[in-house]
Amino acid sequence: MSFLNDLKKQADQLRAGQGVDLVAQQARIQATEQVCQMTFKYWVDLCSQLDVLQPLARGRYVFDSKAAFDGCRLTSFRPDIRKRTLHGLQVTDHVALNCDIRTGQAVSLTKDFITDIEKLERRLLQGSVQCSPRQVRDPDTNKLIEVRYEFVADMQAGVRLKPNYDEASVQFTIDNLEGLGRWVIAFPAADVNVPLLEELAKWLAGQPNEFARRGKVLELREC
Repeated sequence: MSFLNDLKKQADQLRAGQGVDLVAQQARIQATEQVCQMTFKYWVDLCSQLDVLQPLARGRYVFDSKAAFDGCRLTSFRPDIRKRTLHGLQVTDHVALNCDIRTGQAVSLTKDFITDIEKLERRLLQGSVQCSPRQVRDPDTNKLIEVRYEFVADMQAGVRLKPNYDEASVQFTIDNLEGLGRWVIAFPAADVNVPLLEELAKWLAGQPNEFARRGKVLELREC
């Protein structure tokens, strides 16, 4: 066999391997995209029902010992889907289901310790609460005396699905469904089906569910 023929043989083997890899890649993309589309369709229908029912969240929403809220209703449910380009294909970037938690309660708090300031600001950020803290400083030394917070305790909650096309998997990020906090739970795309989405729907409806138990919890953060 000539050197050129040997190179041709090596190139043909490489092309064959690339073809197999491409087919497998396309299969992973297709399977993951189907999950995104199924989830969005399910969430569109689910939002229509929950928007009428306005379920009570199971948790307690705590900003401070003087500002804690029980029996909060979830309202204004809205689905969303965003696209991006991957290997020349239009695929889903993420799917989201968002809602509001409206207490309508005006809150005024003052903090003078750094740890307390940081804790409160983490909770405000987690709840997407609109607030512009006001620092009070010593006029002579410019030393921070305290920080004053005035806000209405209206929050946001929801779920976000983020696909990983290379691994044919998805991550669900669940925010503030039972108090201020975040879960991140991963599933193989093949495991995401209507029965699993039903368990997540129970969570959104404030009912006991097995959604987290069925997946791999990557993060659990309570604020």
